[in-house]
Amino acid sequence: MSLIILVLTFYLLILIMEIAAIILKSTGMEIGKARFQALSALTSVGFTTREAELITQHPVRRKVISVLMVISYLGMATVVGSVFGSWTKKITTHQVLIAGSIFVGGFLLFSNRYLLSIFERSLEKQIKKSFLHHHTFWEVLKLSDDYGVAEIILHPDAPLVGQSIAGSKIRDKGIFIMAIERGNSFIHSPRGNEVLEAGDRLIVYGKTESIKNCLLQQSIFQEGE
Repeated sequence: MSLIILVLTFYLLILIMEIAAIILKSTGMEIGKARFQALSALTSVGFTTREAELITQHPVRRKVISVLMVISYLGMATVVGSVFGSWTKKITTHQVLIAGSIFVGGFLLFSNRYLLSIFERSLEKQIKKSFLHHHTFWEVLKLSDDYGVAEIILHPDAPLVGQSIAGSKIRDKGIFIMAIERGNSFIHSPRGNEVLEAGDRLIVYGKTESIKNCLLQQSIFQEGE
C-alpha cells in the first residue's frame, strides 16, 4: 500500500505544481519561468535573488509560493513515510502491478501535450473567473500622494486589445501610456496609432485613483491585491 501512496503522491505534487504554474502565469510570468518557480518552491531549491524579487514584489505570487512551501513539507513527510513503510512491510505483486499501472497511466497523461494544453486553458479560464477576476495593478513608483507610475498587463479578453491608444481614449481618463513591453521589444513613448495587443505590459502614468477606477470599470485585468 505504501508503494501505491508513493506513486499517487508523486503525481499529486506534479498536478499541484502545474496548477500553481498556471496561476503564476496568470500574474504575468512566462509559463517556463512559472513552472520553474513552482518546482523550486516544492523542492526548496533553485531560487536566485532576481527570481525571488519577482515573487516577493507580487502579492498573489507570494501566496502561491507560500502554499507550495507548506505542501512541500507535507509531501516530503508523506514520501518519507511511504518509503519507510515499503521497507518495513512486505510488498505484494498485486501492489506492484497497481502502482506500476498508476505510474504508466500518469506518465502517459502528463506527457500528452494536447491534453495538457486543454487542461491549462480550462484552468486558466476558471482562475480568471475566481480570485484573479478583476484586474492586475501594482505600483512601480509612487511619485506623490496622488500620482504614480504603474505596470498593467493586458490579457486576451481585455477590451483594450485591438484598439489604438488614441481610439481607446485612455488619455481622456488622465492615464498616459509611457511605454509598452511586447515580447522582446520595448516601445518607448508609443504613438496614438499604436495598436494594443494581448500580453502587452503597459507602463502608465497618471492619478493613482484614475488608474484604479479605469481598471475596475472595465474589469479587464487580473487582481494582484
